[in-house]
Amino acid sequence: MEAWKSTMVNQLKNKNKMIFSKKVIALSCLLFSLILKSGLYAQIVYTDIPDATPSATFSLDLNNDQIDDFAIYYAALDRVMCTPADNNAYSGELVAGEYLPWALSQSASICDSLMTWYDANNPGTMTWGTSIGNWAGQTDKYIALKLIVGANTHYGWARLDFLSTSTTFTVKDYAYESTPEACILAGESTLGIQENAIENFVSIFPNPVVSSATIQTAENLQNATLTIFNAFGQAVKEVENISGKSISISRDDLPSGMYFIRLTEENKIVAVGKLIIAD
Repeated sequence: MEAWKSTMVNQLKNKNKMIFSKKVIALSCLLFSLILKSGLYAQIVYTDIPDATPSATFSLDLNNDQIDDFAIYYAALDRVMCTPADNNAYSGELVAGEYLPWALSQSASICDSLMTWYDANNPGTMTWGTSIGNWAGQTDKYIALKLIVGANTHYGWARLDFLSTSTTFTVKDYAYESTPEACILAGESTLGIQENAIENFVSIFPNPVVSSATIQTAENLQNATLTIFNAFGQAVKEVENISGKSISISRDDLPSGMYFIRLTEENKIVAVGKLIIAD
């Protein structure tokens, strides 16, 4: 009898161990999936600019590689057009012979399979007067963009305002997903902080940076971490254990180009900014 009880207890223990192991494996898979997703979204490269209201053409360099990817410009007869460069494209619709880029709301999915794309062979009419196009009188709307870099395809957005008369447009900011073929949401950014918070919280001088710079914050930091990202969303430099309002950084061996900084405190983002390194 005692032997039978001992056998049953051991079987129950083994069964519980198997159940526990399966739960651990399932939880590990879930956490691994979440980590992958977090890594994916962390590859979004966001660029904030002073609100630009051009009198002629706005040349949009979506990935900041000093090559213009799209042109948004005034044309004859009160038109505002969007023309992609090379094999890049915008998403829109064809209505009565006119190619009309979509004016998307925030959080709209931008993916290859969800949209129809038009390249440089079909320039898009964003507005024409007050009755043609999707953009007249729109505020904080997003144009969906497809960027071709070598053999890779990336998706992104730009945020614009338009007067109802189509006589003025303003470009506010833009972003793209540096992970090839990955979708992005309209308005989605790497750091998720509104542009006014960025401008009011941190300043960098000198900027452009040649050898070193000082980062000034509005509030005291406690044991913060500074991370510098390149234009592809890759972390290239990190400074830990930062306290106070002033941070000195050296260029070291970073090549010239555009970079983004992120300050975190207790795993929370407290400030972001943009710096340019020049030779």
